[in-house]
Formats: sequence, C-alpha cells, structure tokens
Amino acid sequence: MWRAETLTWFRRTEGDGALLTRRRREWHLVRTLPLPGVCCWPGTLPEPELVTEPAPEEAVAIARFTGRRAQLAEGVFWLEGRIEAGGSRRRVARLLLEGDPDRILPFAAQLAEDLPLLPAAVSLGEEALALAEGRPALPRRSGPPDLSGAGDVEAALRAALAHLQDVLLAETPQCRLELGPRGVHQSRVAIRRMRSILRLFRPVADGPDWRLWDGELRVLAQTLGAARDWDVFLGGIGRGTLEALDGDARLRRLLRAATRERDAAYGALGVFLASPDFRRLVWRGLQLLLIRPADAPSVPLAPFAATLLSKRWKRLKRAGRAMAALDATALHEMRLDAKRLRYAAEPFSALWPGRASRRFNRRLADLQEALGLANDASVARSLATSLSGRGAGEFAIGTVTGFAAGRAEGSRLASIAAWNSLKKRPLFWKTQPASDS
Repeated sequence: MWRAETLTWFRRTEGDGALLTRRRREWHLVRTLPLPGVCCWPGTLPEPELVTEPAPEEAVAIARFTGRRAQLAEGVFWLEGRIEAGGSRRRVARLLLEGDPDRILPFAAQLAEDLPLLPAAVSLGEEALALAEGRPALPRRSGPPDLSGAGDVEAALRAALAHLQDVLLAETPQCRLELGPRGVHQSRVAIRRMRSILRLFRPVADGPDWRLWDGELRVLAQTLGAARDWDVFLGGIGRGTLEALDGDARLRRLLRAATRERDAAYGALGVFLASPDFRRLVWRGLQLLLIRPADAPSVPLAPFAATLLSKRWKRLKRAGRAMAALDATALHEMRLDAKRLRYAAEPFSALWPGRASRRFNRRLADLQEALGLANDASVARSLATSLSGRGAGEFAIGTVTGFAAGRAEGSRLASIAAWNSLKKRPLFWKTQPASDS
C-alpha cells in the first residue's frame, strides 16, 4: 500500500554540507555524504541526529521532496517522487533498506533477479543539495578507501569493501560511450582495488562465497578491460601514430576499425551492467560484508599492514635492482608488483598520515604510470595486429607497431627515473602509526 511522503531540507548556517530536516516537530541533522574514515553500509548514511530547534535565521529551507512510499517487505521500501529546489525539479526513485541486513539483503537480492534494483549511489539529501546549488550530485565515496577508523583487520576489510562498492555504484552508470572514458577507467580501478583488498585480507576473506564473488569481479574486470584497452589505444598510440604521419589515409582506416571494436566493447559492457549478473555481483558483495569468522581473535591492523607492505616492497625492490636489464615481460611483472604495492599502500597509509606517506604514494604512482606506458605500448601492438583483415592494412599495422616500440623504450627510461626517485623515499610504515602516538 502506498502512503504519501514529504520532506523538507534546511541549510545550516555552518555550511558544512550537513542539512536539517523536521519530522513530527523534531529537528534532525542529516549527513549528505559519509564521514571520512567511518565505515558506513553501501547505499546508506548514518542515522539522522536529533538536535535542538534552531533559531529561524539558522535554518533556511532549500529543497522539498514530494512523493509516495510503498512497503515491499519488512524493512524494504520503494520511494518515488520529485525534489523541487529554486524552481528546478528532479524525479527520483529508489529502494530503501531499513533494519537488520541479515534479513533484508537476501530479499533485496531476490528482487534484483527480476528487477533493475541497486543500492543508491547518491543520497536523497545530496540530490536535494545539488539541485539547490545547481551542480551535479556528489557520489557517496570516491578514490581509495580510508582505513583510519578501522581498529582491526576484520573491521578494515568491511570498511574497504563498503567504500569500494560505493565507488563502483557511482561509476558504472557513467560507463557509456557518449560520456567518455572516465567511467570505465574509474570502475576498472575500483574493481582492481576490491580484488587487491581480497588478497590483502585473505586470512579473513576466504571461503567458497568469497572466491565466487572474486570470480564475478574478474568477469566484470575483463569486460571493462576490453573497453578500456580500446579507449587507451585510440586516445594514445593510435592517435599519436596518425599525427606523426600527417593523417595518412591507411592509418585513418585502421582507427575506424579500432573505433568499431571500441564501440562493440562498450556495447557488451552495457549489456553486462544491465544484466542480472551484475546486480547479483553487487548484492552478493553486500551480503559478504555480514560474514564474520566464528570465534576469530581481533588482529590489530597496523602490524598486519606493516608486514604486508614490507613483503610487497621487498618484491618490488628485487625487480628494481635489475630494472635496466629487464625485458618486456619482466617489466610487465614489475608493473604488477608496483600496482600491488600501491593498492596496499593507499588504504593503509591512513594509519601513518603525514608527508612521508603522501610523498611515497606519489612516487609509487609515478612509477606505476611510467611502467603502465610500456604495458600500453605492448597492448597497442596486440590490438593493432588483431585488426588485420578487419579494415586495417599491413602498412598501418606495421607503422603502429613500430610507433609503439619506440614509445615502450621511452617509457623504460621514464620508469628507471621514477624508480630511482621512489627508492630514496623513507618507508612510512617503518614509523610509529598515528593510533600509537
């Protein structure tokens, strides 16, 4: 049964992004975004905080929601209506989950088998504030997870995966050809970070359910990767080769063939993201956040993180010593080592805040980017070769392959310089973590 739903948001004079609402003569503080470093369930925010009634000049109405709500099951609601702010309107519809996740999530997952239902990537309050300010709504989370609020390994696992699933929910709707390559790139990075977290926390995230989910993430990563590879090819070596040869017609034909492949990859990605397989992946990930090892002791996070970072640094350092003599395959392996260290250093560095961790991560990112250019050149050679017989002639393929080889050698020199800079940085995890100071 439907019932009417109305809600008015008031801006606070503090201007900190939080809003006020009023229900049954009580005033509440509503967060539009999660607090940094605080674990919060994907698609949700902390409960509104009861506050004293503000003075009239301290609360200005900025937006109003008018619509209706239906209860689908205990704790599961469907909300639809519109937000109005400053003469602008926006239709909204979303699934609301309230109560015990152990009971609610399986029901929501079952609904998503047949209906296109996913947790909201943007809070209702943020949509209202964005409409009032005439800007795009901010996603709940972005970038790498912040584990500063996690005291032990189990809490860190849940915080990291909750953060990254929010990022994925925000980025995948942007994976459309007309919106450019950013959505695909950021979605792929989120998946890589998630899979890295699963490996980092394998003592906790282990078992058949976790392995099944990791396999689903791998399928999504491969689908994203196909689109991303063609984006990089067309925007990098493909375009660079065309410019170097002053727009040669044979290279234009090759790029048209590459564009068709890129468009097909985006089409396959769109089909996957609209499928029950993708929705199943999302809801399975949320349910895995409920798993807690039976009678598992609490493992402090900082020593656990320091040990992992030391192991990954040791492996990268071993490759760095022989970097000048590494062939393309070995450089690719070194890139993977740099990526694994970076995906561990990013979330764990919140335990050692300060310039040392920031500078180390910047130098590590420079190394990964330089090594990535070499990998992009190798992928470009493979992609160009795959276009044989599909609109690309041998001259164009050979030219792109040669251009890519030259780019790879340049990236090798940049990689050596980036490594020499990184190895001079102090290892931030060798110092006392902030929680112990």
